[in-house]
Amino acid sequence: MSEPSPVSVLFVDDEALILQTIQRILRGGTLEVLVASDAKEAMRILDERRVDVLVSDIDMPGMDGLALIAWTRKQHPTTLRMVLSGHGTLERALEAINEGEVQRFFAKPFDARAFRFALESLAERIDRLRRDGEDRAREARRADLIQWVESRHPGISEIERDEDGTVVLDLERLRTGPELGSMVPAEPKL
Repeated sequence: MSEPSPVSVLFVDDEALILQTIQRILRGGTLEVLVASDAKEAMRILDERRVDVLVSDIDMPGMDGLALIAWTRKQHPTTLRMVLSGHGTLERALEAINEGEVQRFFAKPFDARAFRFALESLAERIDRLRRDGEDRAREARRADLIQWVESRHPGISEIERDEDGTVVLDLERLRTGPELGSMVPAEPKL
């Protein structure tokens, strides 16, 4: 089994110094650190690539962090969401938790070791979310294909088996079915 890819964490803060500090603190670990200076840039990144964890400041110009978290919850539900804010009031924390299903709320300034540990401890959960997401995507593609084939050849996905499990073909139906009649010879050679 291959090693899971690093946990990708997108930090969103309108203060460049905060983003630089986070990048420096988390350098050299098992995390892939991405940064955005506002919600619009963060949304572009989230739409372009897989992001495992979003960590957003709350108070930013334009779209605030709570709106970004709510958008991420709807558009990228497998991305875990956290808040890192200098204005960590209980009311704002509860709003973030209720509106965006936020996993953690960190107040600035924060303990770098505890912060890194909290992010790295999510690696197993993130790996499970990735696998679940891949399984759902594969199943959705399969369902789309079956629907497409069935729309062009109604009944083609219906399979009948006898008591031994052998597939039973209704040759009369195949000969007279829409779009398939010309594909089945009148007297099949068995």
